[in-house]
Amino acid sequence: MKKLLPQANTLATVIRTFKLIGNTMNCTLTDIASFNNFELRQASYYSNACYFLDLVDENLKLTSMGEDIMSDPKNAKVRIYELIIKHELIGQLFAKTALYPKRKAVRDGKELVRSLYPEYGEAVIDRRTKCLIGWCEEILIYIRNFENK
Repeated sequence: MKKLLPQANTLATVIRTFKLIGNTMNCTLTDIASFNNFELRQASYYSNACYFLDLVDENLKLTSMGEDIMSDPKNAKVRIYELIIKHELIGQLFAKTALYPKRKAVRDGKELVRSLYPEYGEAVIDRRTKCLIGWCEEILIYIRNFENK
């Protein structure tokens, strides 16, 4: 079964949520909601994003990749950025976001998402594409700031 596309708007919060899961024995959606000051519904969005990236399994347990990343928590953010850039779908969105004006990146991104998730309605395709492009923009800001140091 194909994984649901993430609807977690902020990549930084996805990473914080992943670290919480990695540092909390038997982490629950309630733990995630409390930590992020979220409703349970939002906690589900962020745990699903971690699952989509193969950082955790369906039971909020770290995958082998998640364990590997958590073995060096100081570099977790950069490792997750690398994982996203190399991801089959998000990597393509990242390239479009880096190379094109936002309007074109979103339009092309929606076409890509529509082809991979034809079961999604247009409103969902729009929201999820913009969410993932937002992640890409967060990474690009990080790269630009790093280059300017």
